[in-house]
Amino acid sequence: MADRPYPYRTALITGASSGIGTALARRLAAQGVSLVLVARRAERLRELAEELHRAHGVEVEALPADLTDPEQLQRVEARLTDSDRPIELLVNNAGSGAAGVFGNLPVDGEEATVRLNSQAPVRLTRAVLPRLRMAGHGGVLNVSSLTGQLPSPSLTTYAATKAFLTHFSQNLAVENRGTGVHVTALVPGLTKTDYFASNDFGPTPLPKFLWLGADQVAAAGLKAVAAGSRRCVPGAPYKLASALLSCTPPPLKRALGRYVWRR
Repeated sequence: MADRPYPYRTALITGASSGIGTALARRLAAQGVSLVLVARRAERLRELAEELHRAHGVEVEALPADLTDPEQLQRVEARLTDSDRPIELLVNNAGSGAAGVFGNLPVDGEEATVRLNSQAPVRLTRAVLPRLRMAGHGGVLNVSSLTGQLPSPSLTTYAATKAFLTHFSQNLAVENRGTGVHVTALVPGLTKTDYFASNDFGPTPLPKFLWLGADQVAAAGLKAVAAGSRRCVPGAPYKLASALLSCTPPPLKRALGRYVWRR
C-alpha cells in the first residue's frame, strides 16, 4: 500500500452515481481500490460499476440504497460491518437539499435533508469506526460545504446540516488522533454538480471562474484524507474565503450571505 497515493484497498462511497461521488470513484478505481458504490439510482450505479470494472479491473459492487429510508440505511451499515469484506475508507458524499424560503418548503423534504446529510453520515461512520480503530488503519472522508460556514438564506436546512457535518468530522479527527484512522471534512465552495443544476438558485453575483470541477474537489479530498488532514478546502479563492469567514463579524457574514444568494 505504501506506493499508492491513496493507502486504501477498499472504499465505500455514498452518492456515487453523479458529481463528486463519481469523480471519487473514478480516481480510486484508477489506483486499484476495490469499491462499494451506494446511491438511489440503481441503473446508473450499475452502469458506473461495470464501466470502472472494465476500465481498471477492480472489484466494484453496486449497492442501491436510499439513505433516508431506515431499512435501506441499515443495509449499508451491515455492509460496513462485514468483517469478511472490510472497508478501509468510508466516503460520506451523499447529500441534497431544496432551495427556497424555509417556511415555504415541505417539512417532509427538509426532514429528509437532515436524515441524508447528517443522520446517515453519523450512523455509517459509527458502523465502520470500531473496525477501523481495531485495524489501526483507515479513513472517513465527509463531503461538507462552505455554505456551512456562511449564513445561506434559500439553503437554510442544507447549510445547517453541512455545518454539523464539518464539526462532526473535526471532532472525530481529534478523538481518533494517534489511532491510524484519519477523519477529514472536505469543504468545497461552488462545484459543478447535479445539485446546482437541479435547483433554481437564480442569478449569482459570483464569477464563473469560482466554480470548481467535481474532479478537482475529489482529488483534493482524497489527498487530504490520505495525509491525515482534518479539513480540506479546495481552491485558493475558497481557502482565502474560509480563512476570512472564520474571523468575520456575524452581521457582516449575514450581509454577505444575503448578497451571495440574493436574499
